[in-house]
Parts: sequence; C-alpha cells; structure tokens
Amino acid sequence: MKRVHIISLGDTYMFRLAVALSEKGYSVSCSGVDIMGVEADMLREKHILLAELQPVTDPFKEKIDLVVAPLQSVSDHPELIRAKESGLLVLSVPEVVLRMAKDKTRLVFCNPRHPNRIMSMVLRAFRKQNMRCDYVALNKIPDQDKRIFLSYDARISLLEGDAFLEEKPLAHQQYKPHILIMSDLLWHPTKIHPTFESYVDFWKEMVSSIERDGKFIYNQNIPLLQELADTVREDITAVPYLPHPIVKNGNNVELETRYGQVAIPSFDEEFLSDVNAARLACRHLGVNDKEFYTIFEKLAGVR
Repeated sequence: MKRVHIISLGDTYMFRLAVALSEKGYSVSCSGVDIMGVEADMLREKHILLAELQPVTDPFKEKIDLVVAPLQSVSDHPELIRAKESGLLVLSVPEVVLRMAKDKTRLVFCNPRHPNRIMSMVLRAFRKQNMRCDYVALNKIPDQDKRIFLSYDARISLLEGDAFLEEKPLAHQQYKPHILIMSDLLWHPTKIHPTFESYVDFWKEMVSSIERDGKFIYNQNIPLLQELADTVREDITAVPYLPHPIVKNGNNVELETRYGQVAIPSFDEEFLSDVNAARLACRHLGVNDKEFYTIFEKLAGVR
C-alpha cells in the first residue's frame, strides 16, 4: 500500500483530498492546524494519521512514497524543506490530480460563471447509465456531496480546469485534456494573471495542450472562444454550441428535442448553453442524447 503525506491539512480542500486518497486505498498521513468536529471524526474513521513528516532515516517509520505540498505553497515550510532534503517525491495538488488521471480520458471544464454546473450534468448522466468516473473540483459541484472522487477502475476523469489559477507553477496546464469545454472567460487581476492578456494566454496554452484527436467544445456566443476555436490544430475537432432550443408550453418552458419536449428547472440563456455543452460532452463519451435528457426527470419541479 502506497503512503501519501499531505502537508497543511488545515485547508478544507486538502481535507477532501486526504479522504479521497484514503478511500482509493492509499495510506494517508497529514499535518496542519488542529482539526475538530465532523472532519476529525472522518479522519479517524478513514484511519488518516495526523502527524508531522517523519525523517526517513528513522527505521521504525513507514516509508513515504509521495508528499503533497500545501495548496498555497510556502518555500520555507519546514516539512517541505525536510521532504526535499530527504529526496522524497514532492508534488503540488494539480500535479497529484494529473498523476491520478494520467491513464484516463480527461474531460476538463472551464465554467467560471457557474462553476461545475456542466460537470454536475455530466455526472448525473453518467450515473443514470451506471458509468463510473473520477472527478476533482475545488468549487462545489451542484447536487454532489463530494468534490473529489478517485478510483483505479474508472476510465474517465472530470477535472475543474480553472480551479487552481492562483497556483505557481501552473501545473494544471499539463492536464492535457482529451475533451476541453469552455463556456466563458471571467478574468480578475491576480499576481499570476495581472492582465487579461496573460489570462487569455493561459487558456490558449490549455487549448493547444489538447491531446491528439481531441475535442474543443466551446460557447459560440463568446467571440474570444470562437477565435481560439479558429486556431486549433488540424487534429483537434472544434465543436461549437449555442443555447439549447426551447419551446413555451403555457407557463412552462421546455427543451425542444427530437424525442419530444423535456421539462427543465431553469431556462435562462446561460443554463440553456450549459445544457448543450453537457449534452455534447456526454455524446462524445458514450451517452446518447435520449439518455442524456433523462437527467431532468426529477429536476423539472425545481425552480
């Protein structure tokens, strides 16, 4: 059993990563601020050890295979220094995510105005068809209790592509998606992206990193995304989408499909665009349109 040590579990995301790695079968230890309540109970239940990084020269301590650096890395963190001096493999969070997904079909989402709403639809469609997949998100996934699920047997990994934009180095540029979905761009000045141009350059690099014969699914109503689509490599298929067609039925608005009308919980333009993005993603991963529309069966009464 491989052992992973996570530094600075005080961050909620690191707690979720620790639990996900433990559920996958890793032996996990971690350090950080005092943890109490439900999170502490969960750590005990998963047999996650709360301890500082032990020197590898101690013959009575279990070997550490991987050390996960804090989400907000600090170069002078004592455990980080000790790990590097001991020659241990130290990875950032995005690098760990990539390591877990490297042999899977990677579907990367950029959905900044409504984080992970498209991912949520894809997850529901997969579960309707009993399809397993991994998923990793920093932000909440609508209708999901977990934000991270990792496994050995799932062949698909859903990744929140704009989750770690403040990380340096930007390791998630190496996600190399097989399918990249972009619904919009939403920039605000940061140390990593002080200008809109640097933010756009990041996404240009992400688009150029799409795997051979991959797909770029993008919102055709966003001119800049159309510009990115116009410059993709010849082996990448650019797949545009617009808001899903609707029909008004009395006081209700429903999706207009070849299989009939489908009641939906919302009908603003951004929601309808996200529906089409999720539908196209599912189509490329083995879920046909008729199967996809069934995800709205229990949601139609929700407003």
